[in-house]
Amino acid sequence: MARAYSLDLRERVVAAGAAGESCRKVAATFKVSVASVVKWSQRSRATGSPAARPMGGNRPYALAGERDWLLARVAEKPDITLRALVAELSERGIKVSYYAVWHLFEHEGISFKKSLHASEQDRPDVARRRTQWKKYQGRLDPARLVFIDETWAKTNMTRTHGRAPRGERLVAKVPQGRWRTLTFLAALRYDRIDAPCVIDGPINGETFLAYVEQILVPTLRPGDIVVIDNLGSHKGKAVRRAIPRPGPSSSSCRPTVLTSIRSSRCSLSSKPCSARQPRDPSRPPGSGSAPCSRSSRQKNAQTTSSTQVMLQHETIML
Repeated sequence: MARAYSLDLRERVVAAGAAGESCRKVAATFKVSVASVVKWSQRSRATGSPAARPMGGNRPYALAGERDWLLARVAEKPDITLRALVAELSERGIKVSYYAVWHLFEHEGISFKKSLHASEQDRPDVARRRTQWKKYQGRLDPARLVFIDETWAKTNMTRTHGRAPRGERLVAKVPQGRWRTLTFLAALRYDRIDAPCVIDGPINGETFLAYVEQILVPTLRPGDIVVIDNLGSHKGKAVRRAIPRPGPSSSSCRPTVLTSIRSSRCSLSSKPCSARQPRDPSRPPGSGSAPCSRSSRQKNAQTTSSTQVMLQHETIML
């Protein structure tokens, strides 16, 4: 808010007007508006001083009388929108703006927010497993944790419209002229990302099993704990069997790992597809693509015959 003109200036303007000069001439002399000269002169004659009136102060809110009702309504239904409240106030005979409702909540320190948790957390079996998981968290070495997850990108995320000079065509390109989904899987450790793999297509159980067997397992170390989320393609028994868990007299190319399944995550990307790499431009069409983990499988085969691991078996049901 701008500051008011000083009282000294106001008194000189009023004095010049009282001396017989026109309002326009006084305004041009003191570089103020003609309206200011008129108002200051009128205030001086009415009150005896052209001093500015008090500025600012606390104004009552338009909905001050409805404060208790609004707070009770929000407590009853926290996700109600401001426009719905404006409509309900209108039904109560109170016509206010959207801003008036927002201003009241802003003054009361109430913001619009919401955190969604999976409703399955209230199920007894899920609650029991979550309690067990939290109980064991403090006993786990962060260096042993290996979290498996995936993300994806679709070529139809490309914007279909853009801007160009009128009369000129705007041309853009997408891979192979068709919509595709690329899935990226990786193992997240406390200090790095391990076992990365890009799949040409969405994830499914067969693809995830191939990833575990050919790419993830060769990177595991003795005592690693593999944590997998609740996506349907991740929970197959074949996936658990693929992670080595040898007994005292077993031989394996890789160490035993303790596998655990989180039981309260909601996933939105469970769409089936197959895993394959984009075709090498030097290969003729129809000749197929080499699997993305051939080198890791060959390395795995070489170490299988020469490595024997004797480890203690440990299980925690989460």
